Amino acid sequence: MQHMLFSDPIKLNAKRYKDREAISYNGQRFTYKDFNERINQLAHALHSIGVKKGDKVAFMLMNCHQLFELIFACAKIGAVYVPVNSRFVVREIQHVLDDSESDVLVVDSRLIKEVVPFIEKYKTAKQFITIGTNEQAGFFEYENWISGFSKEEPVPSSPISEVDTLSIMYTGGTTGYPKGAVRSHRSMYLVALLFSIEFNIGRLGKGLVAGPLYGAAALSISLPNLFVGNSVHLLEKFHPVDVLKAIDQEKTTTTFLAPPMLEAIFSLPEEILHQYDVSSLKSLISVGAPLHTSTKEKVFEYFPTVELNEFYGATELGGAANLFPEMQKEKDRSVGVPMLGMEIELRNDDGVPVQGSEAGEFFVKGITLCDEYYRRPEANNTSFTGEWLSLGDVGVQDEEGYYYIVDRKQDMILSGAINVYPAEIEGVLHEHPKVEDVAVIGIPDQKWGEVPLAAIVLRKGEQAEKEEIIDFCNGKLAKYKIPHHVDFVEELPRSLQGKLLKFQIRKNYDRN
Repeated sequence: MQHMLFSDPIKLNAKRYKDREAISYNGQRFTYKDFNERINQLAHALHSIGVKKGDKVAFMLMNCHQLFELIFACAKIGAVYVPVNSRFVVREIQHVLDDSESDVLVVDSRLIKEVVPFIEKYKTAKQFITIGTNEQAGFFEYENWISGFSKEEPVPSSPISEVDTLSIMYTGGTTGYPKGAVRSHRSMYLVALLFSIEFNIGRLGKGLVAGPLYGAAALSISLPNLFVGNSVHLLEKFHPVDVLKAIDQEKTTTTFLAPPMLEAIFSLPEEILHQYDVSSLKSLISVGAPLHTSTKEKVFEYFPTVELNEFYGATELGGAANLFPEMQKEKDRSVGVPMLGMEIELRNDDGVPVQGSEAGEFFVKGITLCDEYYRRPEANNTSFTGEWLSLGDVGVQDEEGYYYIVDRKQDMILSGAINVYPAEIEGVLHEHPKVEDVAVIGIPDQKWGEVPLAAIVLRKGEQAEKEEIIDFCNGKLAKYKIPHHVDFVEELPRSLQGKLLKFQIRKNYDRN
C-alpha cells in the first residue's frame, strides 16, 4: 500500500528535477539532487547516534537550509521533529525539550548560551549538534558531522506509515506555556497539497521565506513550493528591506507575510519602497492577526500584481477558512469560506450550532487537523469534541456564508452581563490616525464586573490624551464597549506571527 510519506516528494524531485534549484540561502544554492543527498547524509548521521523511529529530534534555529534538511531527514527515518522558538530563553527551552521528551537538540551556535545553563537538567535530551562555529565540548558540528556519511537513501529502523507522528509543533503560547500539537505524515502532506491548490502555488514559481520556520505559517506556506519542484529562497530572519530586496533580486512569486510584517514594510520611507521591483510577486498569504483595512489597501497599491489570501489557520489545524483573492473586494475583515477538506461550525456554550448571525465558538474538522496535544489529556478533553477541534475563537457568519473572527473566547469581556468582544473595539481604535497598535483587555470593576482597558502604542512623534481616544469612540461603539481606561505604552507583546500575547498584557493590570 502506498502511503503519504512526507519526504517522498523531495526524493521524487531529486529524480525528475535533479539539476533544478531547490533552496537558496545566504549565498548558497542547492539543487534538488544536492538537497536530497544532504538530507540522506543527515539521516544516516542521526542513525549513527541511535535515533530511530519515534525518537524526537528538536531544533532551535534561525531560518536556514539545515532546518529543512532536519525536517525531511526525520521524515525519512521515522523520527519526530520538534521546532523550538529561537527567541526562547532557558526555562522555555527546557519546557519544550522535556515536555516533548526530545532525545536530540540541534542548535544555532549563536543561541547556545540559552541552552548550556540547563543542559544537565534536561530529562531526555542528551545529544547536541551545533550549526556554526562550535566552541562547546561534546557537541557535534553539523557540517563536519554529516560530511562522512552516505548519500544513499536511508532505511528506517521499522516501516513508516502515513499515520505515524512526523512532528510535535508547539503552539505560540498565547495563554501561557505552549502545548505540543502532534502532526502525522499524512496531515502535513495534505497541508502542502491543499495549500498548493488553495493559494495557487503551482510549478515554475519561487517561494520566499521571510517568517520564522519554527512557526507553522511560514513552514506550511513554503512546503507547496518544495512539493511541486519550485525553488525556495530563505531569509535568516525578517527585515522589511531584505524582503523587498529578495523579491526584486530573486524574482520570488509566493510568500507569507503576517500583518505586522506588512505594516513594517509600509512604514519604510517612500524612497526605499520605490527602489525595488516587486512585480514578480503573484501570491501573498496573510495569517496570524487581523489584516486591517488600511493595510490591505496598501497591499493592493504597492503589490498591484498580487493575489491576496487571508486565511484562518493554526498550528493545530493547518488552514480552516480563506478569503480568496476574488473575494477581497466584496468582503472586509472576513476570514472567508471553508478551505478544501475542512468544515466549520459555530456553536453556543451548550455545544449547539448558533442561528443566523449569532456569535459562536469556532469548531473545525477536516483532513489536516492534528491528532492531539502531546501528553495533555485535559487540553484534549477541552479542545476536541469527537472529530471537531476548537481553539477558543469566537466568530460570526454572514448571510452569504462568509466567516468573521470576533475574538478569542478567553479574551471576551463580561461587562454588566453583556459580552464585549475586544477585537471590535481594537478595530475602531486602529482607525484613529495617531494609533500604531492597540490591545483591549477586560479589567475588574466593582460596578460592572469587568470593563474594557485599551493599551495603545502611538505612532512615532504623536501625543494623545485619554479623552481624545474616548471621544473618537463615541458614535462608533455602544457606550458599554467604549474603553473605561486608556493606557499609552511603548510596545505590545506579540509573537513573530503577529498574535497579541494578551496573557502577558494582563499581568501588568492584575489587581489581585
